[in-house]
Amino acid sequence: MSATPTILFSDPTPEKQLFCLQLFSESAPDNVHICSSPDALIETLSKVKVDILFLNLTLFPDEECISHLDAIQNDFPELLIIAAIPEDQTALEQEILSRNTFFYITIPYKESEVQLALKRALTKLAIQPTDTSVNSRKRLPPFHGIIGETEVMQNLFSLIKKISEDALATVLIRGESGTGKEMVAKAIHRHSSRKNKNFVPVNCAAIPDDLLESELFGYTKGAFTGATQNKIGRIEYADGGTLFLDEIGDMKPTLQAKLLRVLQEKEFEPVGGLKATPVDTRVVAATHCDLEQLVSEGTFREDLYYRLSVIPLKIPPLKDRREDIPILLDAFLDLHATKRGRDKFIIPMNVMIALLSYEWKGNVRELENLVQQMSILYSGKEIQLEDLPERLLADFDPEAVDYELMNTIISGVSLSDKEPEKISQSTVISLPGRLEWQEGQVDFNELINDYESQLIIKAMKITGGNKKEAAKLLNLKRTTLLEKIKKKNLQGMWEEN
Repeated sequence: MSATPTILFSDPTPEKQLFCLQLFSESAPDNVHICSSPDALIETLSKVKVDILFLNLTLFPDEECISHLDAIQNDFPELLIIAAIPEDQTALEQEILSRNTFFYITIPYKESEVQLALKRALTKLAIQPTDTSVNSRKRLPPFHGIIGETEVMQNLFSLIKKISEDALATVLIRGESGTGKEMVAKAIHRHSSRKNKNFVPVNCAAIPDDLLESELFGYTKGAFTGATQNKIGRIEYADGGTLFLDEIGDMKPTLQAKLLRVLQEKEFEPVGGLKATPVDTRVVAATHCDLEQLVSEGTFREDLYYRLSVIPLKIPPLKDRREDIPILLDAFLDLHATKRGRDKFIIPMNVMIALLSYEWKGNVRELENLVQQMSILYSGKEIQLEDLPERLLADFDPEAVDYELMNTIISGVSLSDKEPEKISQSTVISLPGRLEWQEGQVDFNELINDYESQLIIKAMKITGGNKKEAAKLLNLKRTTLLEKIKKKNLQGMWEEN
C-alpha cells in the first residue's frame, strides 16, 4: 500500500462533505475525493485506486441500497467500505452486520465515530499483507453476504446465479439447521429481476397452525371473530417479489392444498373471501427435514413436493467444508469486534486446530454464536484453549488429528507450493504428524503445550532465531511469542542440534 491512503467520501450534502474533509485532512491531505451522487461514485471508483470508501447509503433509494452495496463489494473486493446509515434504520443495520462490510457508522455523523472508523481502516491497511508470491491467499468476496471459498460453495454460488436468471421457477433449499438457508434465499432474490420488490420470509414452524393460514393468505372483514378489517397476507405482500417459506415440512396438509393452488394457478383466496386474487409471487421453500420420508408417511402432499422441487438446492454442512472455517471465523471476529468497539481476538494455532476438529452440528450459526459469546465474556486479546466451551473439547483427540491436513487448511496453501528457503508470512511450517505418549493417563493440556512448544522451536529454526519473523509465521504478535518463549523456558532451544 502507498504511504498515504486514498479516501473517497460520498454524501449528497455540502456541509457533511466539509465536515469529513476537515477530519480527513491530516490522514490523507492530498488523496481525499468527494462525490455526491451514485454516478459520480461509480465513476470515481472505476478511475481511481481507492483504499477507503465512506459510503452514505442514503445516496440510493431505500429498496436499492443493499443491492448497490453488494455490487460495490463484489466489483472492488479489496476496498475497505465504511457504510453510513440513518441511526433509526434497525433493519438496514442488520443487513449491514450480515455482510462483510468493514465498518459502519450512523447518520447524523459523530466526530468520534468517524475518527474511530478511519483509525481502524488505516490500521487495517498498515498491516495488510502485500506479499504476492504463490503462497499469498487472495480472499474471495462474499456472495451476497454468504462466505465460502471452497469448491462446493463456489459451485453453490454459480447455481444460485443460474437459478436467479429464471424468476418464475420454485426453488427448494435443503440443508441442516444453521447452514444459512434464508441467506441463500435472499441471494436468489437479490440476484434476480425481482430484487426491487419485497422479499417476504415466513417461518412455518414458528407460527401456530391456526394463525398461519390468515398470516399467509390474509383475511376479509368479518371472516372470523376479531376480523374487524381486511388484512393483506404475506403472499399478496410478496406480489412481484419472493415469498420464502422456511421449514415448509411443518405446514399442515390443509394449508399445503391452498399453497399448491398458488403455485399452479397463480391465484389465492383470503380467509373469508369469495373471489380469487391473481398474484405473481416466486416461492422459495426450505427445510431441514426429509421431505421424501414425510411424503411416504402421508404428512406431506406428493404433488406439492414435486411442485416445490422444480429446482432443488443443497447447502453443505460446515463439517463438509472445514476449509471455510478460518475465513468464517475471521469475518465473525471482525464483525463482533466492530459491533462492540473492541480489539479483534487473536486465535492461537492450538485453538484453531480444536475448532477445525469440532463437528459443528449447529453449523455456521453455532460458529458465529461462539464468537459472539467470546466477545461478550472475555476481555483478553487472545483466546486460550481453556476458554472454549466444554462441548468443543469433549471429543477433541490430539492423537487423531491429521496435522498435515490442518496445516494446509490454516495456511491456506498446498504444502507442495511452499517456496524453499523463502521466509515470509505465508511460509508453511511442517507440523509433526502425530503426538506420541505412553500408555496410561494423558494430560491433555500438557500435550497441547508440548505441541505448541514444538511449533515455536520449528518457527525459530526456520527464521534463524528472528523472533519478529517467527511471530509472523505463527500469526502471533511478537510480544505474545516472547511471552510464550519465556513461559515455556524455550530460549536457545532452537539452536540445539
